[in-house]
This record gives sequence, C-alpha cells and structure tokens, in this order.
Amino acid sequence: MKKAPSYKMRISIDKLLDYPNAILTRDILSQTGSTVLLPSRVPITKLVEGLEKPQRIIDSLDRLGIRTVDVEIPQNLDDEDILLRLKEFDPSIVVIDNEVTKHAQSVIKDVFDQASISERFSVPKDAINELSQNLSEEINRVSQIALSMITNDIDSYTQCHALNVSMLSGYIAKKLVEAKKAPKSLVNKTIIAGLFFDIGKTATPKEILNKDGELEPEELDIIRNHINESVSICKNSGITDKDILDGIASHHERYDGSGYPRGLVGSQIPLVGRILAVADTFDAMTSPRIYKSAVSSKLSFNFIMSANETQFDPDICKIFISGMGVYPPGSMVELSNGKIAAVVAISNGNLLQPKVAVNENGTQKILDLVQEKLFIKKSLDMAPRDEVDLLLSMQ
Repeated sequence: MKKAPSYKMRISIDKLLDYPNAILTRDILSQTGSTVLLPSRVPITKLVEGLEKPQRIIDSLDRLGIRTVDVEIPQNLDDEDILLRLKEFDPSIVVIDNEVTKHAQSVIKDVFDQASISERFSVPKDAINELSQNLSEEINRVSQIALSMITNDIDSYTQCHALNVSMLSGYIAKKLVEAKKAPKSLVNKTIIAGLFFDIGKTATPKEILNKDGELEPEELDIIRNHINESVSICKNSGITDKDILDGIASHHERYDGSGYPRGLVGSQIPLVGRILAVADTFDAMTSPRIYKSAVSSKLSFNFIMSANETQFDPDICKIFISGMGVYPPGSMVELSNGKIAAVVAISNGNLLQPKVAVNENGTQKILDLVQEKLFIKKSLDMAPRDEVDLLLSMQ
C-alpha cells in the first residue's frame, strides 16, 4: 500500500487537543514577537505533556485573539502492522504474498540492471515465465490489490514501477475476465506487458530521464523512444505474443487520440495498452521522483476518473473503480464523527464506506465504516505543494 502522506489543515484552537500527533507549522509568538509561546515542529501531545490542565493553553491563545492555527498531521502507517490487524479484523482481505513480492522484486531488479549495462541484453525467459505465472496465480487469489502496491524507492523507481504496473494491470485484467469481457489469457499477458513496458528506459540517459525541469523537444523525443526500445528488447528475447507487444507499443496512446506514437483513438488502441495506460498513470502519480513529489491516492484517482473518455477507456475506468474503491487505500479522510483516518481496504459491495485505520492513544485501530455506521465527510489530500506537471512522469 502506498504510504499515506502527511497533510496540512487549519483548525480552530478549541479543536487543537483533538489532534495529539499534529505539529504547528510555525511558532506562535507573543504579541511583541519576542517570545515563543508555542514552538512549531513539536507534537501537540508533547506540548501539553505534564500539564495538569492542558485547556489553559487554549484559553491563553484565545486571550491573545488567536482563533485558528495551521497544523501538519503526519500519518505514519506501518504496512505490516496494518495488514496484520486487517487480517484479524476481516480474514476475507487477501493480498499478494510477501515472499512472492520479494522474489519478484529481486528478479525484476536483476533483469533491469542487466539491461542497463548490456547492449545485447536478452530477457531470461524461463525466470520471467515462472515469475509471471506466480504473479498470475496470486492476482487471481487476492481480494485487495492496492494493499500489495510497493512504495517506490527513487533509486529503483523503474523496477518497482514495472512491478506495481504489472500487478495492477493484471488485477484490472482479472476484473475484465470476471465480467466476461476478456479471455482468461489476458491476465498473464498484461502481467508480462507490465513487467517490460518501460524496460526501454534503461537505454535512456539518466540525465534526461531524471531531469528536474521541462524537457527540450529533442529530449522528449529521446524519452518517447523508450517504447521502441522496450518492444525491441522483448522481440530480441523471444517474446512473440502480439497482444503483449502491441500493448507495450501502445501504453502511451490516449483514448481521444492525443497520445503517441500513432495517435490511435478508442478501440483502435489494443486492450492491453488501454489497461497499462491506467495502471501506469496511477502508480506514476502516487510515486515520488527526483523531479516531482508524489500526490495522494485520492488525487490520482480523481485525475484518472476525470479523464474518463478523454485519456482513458471508460470501461477500464469502471473496472478500476470497482477494484480500488472510490477512496483508494492510502487516502486520508475525515469521518462523520470528526476523526481523521487512513483508508486501508474497500468493503465488498460498498465503495463509499471502506475500512479505515484510526490512531487511538498511539495505536492503530481498524474500523469498518459500515459496521460503525460512519461515513466519510470529506477527503483530505496532501499538504499544499508547488504545482507540478502531473503528466511529466508519464512521458
């Protein structure tokens, strides 16, 4: 599951004690500005520690005419702890086995590392066939794919991104198969296409791939050539399946014809390519890069849904929402009871009332909003940040 971000919000001072983990974003000074009354970057719980009557802090701020304060609320979720608590709470929540994920990461890292140093690189077919079969079996077994997404390390972004896109694409394909809109073979094909759709970037100069700023036209052409490089590597490695090769070649095509390299429109775009486009976009937006910050799962989700019928196949968008939920895991939300929570899993048949994690007295507690008769009051995105081109990471 993608790490939940911290976020900033403005709250009235009478609510300050309701957020013990929050930190002030700036010092609160005396009227003369010479004395720090409350320091920033210190958790509220520490500021009131040892005070017999913490309310006195609120009263003091009120007397100074301070009615609101800006705070940042960190959401440090431990994935393993959350998964353990989720399984205890609801055994039906199944994610991809951690050992399979670790093995997949190792194989993909080796493949991409070899590709980056050898001009005559060839994909190890036996290892990849075994890996794709294992991932296919896991994806057909799991109930929650978002919880299996890997938090990307910038140094190994391309490898982790490929694995995430492979798993998410396979899951979307699985949902299409279940809806009787595709043959069973689609799952394995999308998994393999997802593993190698970006392998051509190993031939792209790193100074261009990781450039912090707008790309020059000639640099953009070099980046976009990764499609041809990826297809070439796969062909030279003996991957001959047309659906896989066409999917890799078309993952930057867009439903309205605005993509590249051929400007295909709608159903002209191969199905595997349409699936990869959604998976690639979601994972790229929610992953930090050298040249951009990550954005929240919810913001990324909203972007994809708003681009329904323009950039993405509407049927695949519907499948995406059924698998990820209206509030994807990692989304920060405010509940109807005023508590702040992190979405950790969707509830079957109810996309609006997912399972969430709340922090109570320093420990994580899982709540099923359906059982608790609670609802999401609003979604909270990441802390305000400098605007970045959200599509920059998807060239």
